[in-house]
Amino acid sequence: MCLVIALVVIGLIFAGFFLATLGTVLALLPWLIVGLIAGWAASAITASKHGVIGDILIGWAGSIIGGVLYVALTHHRVVGVFSLTHILVAIAGSVILLMIGKAIAGQV
Repeated sequence: MCLVIALVVIGLIFAGFFLATLGTVLALLPWLIVGLIAGWAASAITASKHGVIGDILIGWAGSIIGGVLYVALTHHRVVGVFSLTHILVAIAGSVILLMIGKAIAGQV
């Protein structure tokens, strides 16, 4: 009987960790998609190649850079992860990031 109770408790703990992990991944999924789109577009615009993971990271960083610049210039926040404004701002920030990187590397 104790073995059954122990297995049930272990199963519930495992299920809880699984659901928490799944929830975290599903919450990050839109950000991964927008980062990939923005990074890929910026890489295409600047003729850079960084791979999928590089594009996602560049897109995330570009989203932050573009968002800060957007707020500074318009005094409005970008609302909605999949909004056209957010994607365009992320692309613009990613292009700025890649151009600064190329300028530092002396490739411009």
